[in-house]
Amino acid sequence: MRPILLACLIGTSSLAVAQSYPSRPITFIVPFAAGGSIDVAGRQIAGRLSSLIGQSVLVDNKTGAGGTIGTGLAARAAPDGYTMLLGTTSALGVSPAMYRNLPYDPIKSFVPVIEVTRGPFVLTVRNSLPVRNVAEFLDYARKSPGKLNFGSAGIGSVHHLAAEMLKQATGIDMVHVPYKGSGPAYTALMSGEVDLLFGSMPGPLLHPGKIRSIAVAGPKRLPGLANVPTFAEEGLSGVEAVFFWAILVPAGTPADIVAKLNTALGQTLRDSALLADFANQSMDATPGTPREIAEFMATEIPRWHKVVRGAGIKAE
Repeated sequence: MRPILLACLIGTSSLAVAQSYPSRPITFIVPFAAGGSIDVAGRQIAGRLSSLIGQSVLVDNKTGAGGTIGTGLAARAAPDGYTMLLGTTSALGVSPAMYRNLPYDPIKSFVPVIEVTRGPFVLTVRNSLPVRNVAEFLDYARKSPGKLNFGSAGIGSVHHLAAEMLKQATGIDMVHVPYKGSGPAYTALMSGEVDLLFGSMPGPLLHPGKIRSIAVAGPKRLPGLANVPTFAEEGLSGVEAVFFWAILVPAGTPADIVAKLNTALGQTLRDSALLADFANQSMDATPGTPREIAEFMATEIPRWHKVVRGAGIKAE
């Protein structure tokens, strides 16, 4: 068969597949345990997407190793549009810098479809710490090197790396105290067991009078913390710790199917009921084009690699 004819047949076949897609249920891999915020958001998206496309979207929790197990399974799935991944900063940005021989490459193994949400971390301190702003915090830290300790959701968590980013930007010396999740870390902060932590919304809002937010590690102030400035507003550059969630499919998925998914998921993420659900979790939906999230990942992932290397963090 002549090459030109073969190419035309392949193109026609791909178009037919895209036009009939989806014709069966879609598996939506959420690489974290059921009941957490990522899982809740994934199920909210799956339910509304299913209603929109007329096919079941089945959430499949593949947990373990900071999300890398489920992410690896998604990377090895058939590139036919019937497996989607809810990717996270930890699995796509942090883990590849910490672990050798991961079964996926965050850029090469996937095609980004759409961003779900992103949000900054917030420097939060125990209420009894005598600091009210970034300048006072840095002055306190420099006068007491090695005396301040910060909690996190575990070694290599984004909470941990946000604090390491602050250390690298300012040269201050602080001690890391890892916990098994952000919940125990907040409990430790309120009890005075640790002095500070970097938390994501809505954590900084949940315990008024017991913890104090000092600065937002993002490009703008947050609606729920309108009086809390960004680090940049306080004159400190180099501290932008932003988490993101995005939906991706295996590399090689046809572009027409990616486009169909982006359109359907864009409608899903703009649904008024879903936006209300997200607002209840202090999240904003941030849908855009595949190109926009691909470009964001291409700049964000190296940022976390730099922090991991600078801190000398290795997986245990």
